[in-house]
Amino acid sequence: MEQKEKKPGVLQQVLQKLGRRHSVIADTLTRLQDRGIKLSQSRLYQIIADDGARKEVADTFLEVAEEEFARRRQVQERARQLIDEA
Repeated sequence: MEQKEKKPGVLQQVLQKLGRRHSVIADTLTRLQDRGIKLSQSRLYQIIADDGARKEVADTFLEVAEEEFARRRQVQERARQLIDEA
């Protein structure tokens, strides 16, 4: 009997799209702690893998990820402007 390969959930896909060099996990943990929610890094990864088992944690992760993607777009736009000006 063949086992189906489990497709990553949407939160896991967001994490994969971020790549390896980012601070989204650490920033999410910090923001959660500021909001009175204490989690370990491994628990956060579990929640991401479970596709948002805890809504407040998933929402915070997505907030931080959106900010990171926006920051990257701004950096790219600034770089394009510098190239155009040169």
